[in-house]
Amino acid sequence: MEIVLKMALYVHIVAGFTALTTGLVPMFAKKGGKAHVFWGNVFYWAMFLVALTALMRFKMEFRLIFLTGIAVFSFYNTFTGARLIRMKKNLQPEFVDWFGAILTIVSAFAMMAFGVLAYQKGVAFYAILFTIFGVFSLLMATEDLRVFLGKKVVNNTGAVQARYWFQNHISRMGGAYIATVTAFLVVNNPPYIPGLVVWIAPGVIGGIIIGRTRRYYMEKAKSRL
Repeated sequence: MEIVLKMALYVHIVAGFTALTTGLVPMFAKKGGKAHVFWGNVFYWAMFLVALTALMRFKMEFRLIFLTGIAVFSFYNTFTGARLIRMKKNLQPEFVDWFGAILTIVSAFAMMAFGVLAYQKGVAFYAILFTIFGVFSLLMATEDLRVFLGKKVVNNTGAVQARYWFQNHISRMGGAYIATVTAFLVVNNPPYIPGLVVWIAPGVIGGIIIGRTRRYYMEKAKSRL
């Protein structure tokens, strides 16, 4: 078993580095072009391996529990980002979409529960992280369920906004890459940078970039009308 866990760690490191180095290519390549599709697939499967090996190394320790929750969060971003491309002509969910959303909601509640437990044990660092990422996971997955249930209309509204699937493809794949960058910084965290800054700053900075990218393509779509 120890050999299996060690191999899982090696695969986790290689897959994480692959996702980190290849994830930028689809962002800058021509959207829908061969490079965008090919390197997007490489990134997708690298993130799948990252999540799978993180789950394999799960232990009842705050650090590993949190990393498992992040693995679910980051791969759900990747998974839904890819699914939105396939669903762009017809936003009809399949079993795998329902399963992914419900699993992420369960993970989100578990993370928030561990946040409360960490607070009770005086571990403020993990109490904050569990709460922040648990809330983000919950909001993301419940939004998807609302779409699946028809509670949220996502039809294109002409000049008001670009297509739902494309906008959220940007958000989800961007969010997955932010998770990859965050993991890299955490592992290689210089001692003079506070841990919470390393965990939260990439999300804040990346969120701003994603927001601006969404607005750019929204304006581009409006100009074509």
